[in-house]
Amino acid sequence: MTKPINSVDAKVLGRRTLLRAAVTGVAASAGLSTMRLWGADIDSAYGGKLLVTLQLDGGVDVTQLCDPKVNIPGERKINHWADTAEPGQIGNISYAPIAANEQLFRRFGADTLVINGIDTQTNSHETGRLFNWTGSNAEGQPSLSALFAASQSPDQPLAYSVYGGFSRTGGLISLNRFDDLADMALLAQPSVDPNSKQPLREASDVERSHALVQADIDRLLMQPELSVRQRLSMLRYKESRSSRDGLQRLAALIPARDQIVPDVDIEAGGQRFWSNLKRQMQGALMVFKSGLGSAADLSLGGFDSHNEHDTISTALLTHLGDSLSYFWDEAENLGLADRIVLVVGSDFGRTNHYNDGNGKDHWNVGSYMVMERGAAWGDRVAGLSDELHFAQPINPLTLKADRRGVIPTPAHVHQSLRDYLGLTGFAQNQSLDLGSVESLPFFDPFVSSSS
Repeated sequence: MTKPINSVDAKVLGRRTLLRAAVTGVAASAGLSTMRLWGADIDSAYGGKLLVTLQLDGGVDVTQLCDPKVNIPGERKINHWADTAEPGQIGNISYAPIAANEQLFRRFGADTLVINGIDTQTNSHETGRLFNWTGSNAEGQPSLSALFAASQSPDQPLAYSVYGGFSRTGGLISLNRFDDLADMALLAQPSVDPNSKQPLREASDVERSHALVQADIDRLLMQPELSVRQRLSMLRYKESRSSRDGLQRLAALIPARDQIVPDVDIEAGGQRFWSNLKRQMQGALMVFKSGLGSAADLSLGGFDSHNEHDTISTALLTHLGDSLSYFWDEAENLGLADRIVLVVGSDFGRTNHYNDGNGKDHWNVGSYMVMERGAAWGDRVAGLSDELHFAQPINPLTLKADRRGVIPTPAHVHQSLRDYLGLTGFAQNQSLDLGSVESLPFFDPFVSSSS
């Protein structure tokens, strides 16, 4: 069995830990949440594993990506590409021979686990996103990335960064939502112009203002008439200010505006799509390199193709493949590639036939792809769907077809991911387990659903 990624080791009790305990005690006595009430330890950059989710919003057609289907005589046409081509095969992974799929799996197939035949049990975008990214189709669970960040780097100021897509914190941790790398630059260095990198104020003025603010905080904390809530707010604010020096690591990494990856305009099916996916990736990797966070959510939209499906799907999947190459190249350049686990998924799938508008509608069966460099469980396919893209039951031990087996849902995928990422015990301690859902051996390199 593949060894799970372990949680961070417990820190030695110190000043910050004591303050943390004191603040937690104040919060508990006031009936308040103890969600991260302190800043990061500026002397300790996070250096562990990193988690990224890439959400393909709208419902991607996985029969045109990692679960290819040909047309069946007597049935409605599943894919136009199947009129003239057969599915491609690289290693153990089959793929649809369109877009940039061949290049994608030729380069990354050895580091990729494909999980097909996932029954999302819904055709609703809202429920599909909830189920696919939390492992539960009911509210209350955090997203996988929030759970990971709360377990791995709760003290870091940018532990959980959201650049797009669906996110839930479950009350475990705060999130940081960014639309632009320039926003991150302003956060890291509010007194520096993000374009020219020139200071907007004299350094002596900035230091004097910081000293005045700190003196005011200390003076207010000495006031005996402060309520518990007021004192807690002041302690929180004082601790968050200690993160400023840590943010300088991020500021040093953020490029000038003219070096930020530009947006991409995609014209397909008579529609125009806009994507900042590469810029999202660039931002997430900057935070990871700075050591200020451990998890990020990214998204690429436009997959809800009820009309002109093939043209739109091909264009977006081509952009996806190109963006994934950019992501891993940039991660390699920054020395991060060996630390990242990337989970790619969507709301659900698309129908196994075309509608009257040459589009495809919502379909409850979809797939995930999990990528990690050098993973022993790579170049594998788990989960099954039949020739008409209906999810099929699999044996919970061997992952082979078994009519008495289990049909995987997003809950099964999340339980296996939690086990692999070392999050199961942490989730249970937070009363956030996924119930009686079994952990299928998706990350066991010795079992596969492939023939």
